[in-house]
Amino acid sequence: MRLQRDGSTGILALHEGEKQLKLFLKKGRLVYAEGIDKEGSLLVELMSKGKIDLRQLDELRVLKQEGPDGLGKALLNQKIISEAVWRGFLLLKVKAVLCAAFDMENPDPVFNESELSILPRNFIPLESLPLLLDTIRSTTPRKPLREILKSKDEVFGLSPDAPTCKALLPLNPSEEKTLSLIDGRKTAKEILKSSGLTSRLFQKSLYLFLRLGLVGTVPQQWRISREHSHIIRLYLNLLLIVEANYREEIGKRSRKVFKKCVTDMALPGKALFSDLDLVNENLQSAAQKIDAHFMQQKTLSDARLVLLTSFSKLLYLLIMRMNKLLGKKRAEKTIEEMINALNHFDPSKKNPETMLHATRNLEDLLRQMKS
Repeated sequence: MRLQRDGSTGILALHEGEKQLKLFLKKGRLVYAEGIDKEGSLLVELMSKGKIDLRQLDELRVLKQEGPDGLGKALLNQKIISEAVWRGFLLLKVKAVLCAAFDMENPDPVFNESELSILPRNFIPLESLPLLLDTIRSTTPRKPLREILKSKDEVFGLSPDAPTCKALLPLNPSEEKTLSLIDGRKTAKEILKSSGLTSRLFQKSLYLFLRLGLVGTVPQQWRISREHSHIIRLYLNLLLIVEANYREEIGKRSRKVFKKCVTDMALPGKALFSDLDLVNENLQSAAQKIDAHFMQQKTLSDARLVLLTSFSKLLYLLIMRMNKLLGKKRAEKTIEEMINALNHFDPSKKNPETMLHATRNLEDLLRQMKS
């Protein structure tokens, strides 16, 4: 897809052991492929149908060894086959090479940029991306991929190329829906449930993205835990209370206050809230952003402490700024609202330590304000 996007001309060679496949591109378009002998099968079929005799078979086999131009020219000039049949054969051959390429476990790709010596009469008639997608959709996943696709607990994430490549791909509705739900946090079971798709359509869509390299599995140690996810959502509810109190007094200017407080934070807290917009985002989208930033901090030695400390620091900065801008009474009222909200935040009962930590911090902050 990158070669197509760049309009490259040349040969993409794929090596794995003794197997070598070649894909020929002209200005980014896949036009021909080599690596599988389909011509031999074509000649045998032509002879079985009485289209050629033994003498012609031997002559055509010699031409086959010389390359596609000689064989194609002879078949067309002698009117053994029509141009439509020849192009159909070339298309089947390219599909066969693509299928073989997808079956490679760990190919070594090398692109040689150069002009092609193949004549246009041997170019396939279809556009590359629809052909690529149709070929993947018609292939059967190898055993390792079948196991991944069947797993309900596997988590999938997007590759860096996914946003750019998605714009180029003519995806069907099932594929569009599946790709939109992959975020590096949801399990396959959660994605399937949210998508409303059948298990078969979901697995076919997922297989396509795995094959294209747009999606990969997320290692277990990089997945956000239920506890960490709970902490994020609990504290987001508290932040929304603070934001509502700001907005009641100064409207959407509260965004500037929030951004200033985030800027004043140190890493990794600053990174967690870098692009959060509590005015224009709902709880779910805000949580997803923080989840994503949190998962990028893969070297954290105590992730739970980082989350608790970062949220506590942001709340402290927001309340201190509120005390300065809106007055002590508004700041105290906001803290009290947060404490009351914790008592009604049912999910927190599953993590009493988190609730206790949040409550004590807010109570300490309230005493500090009243002293």
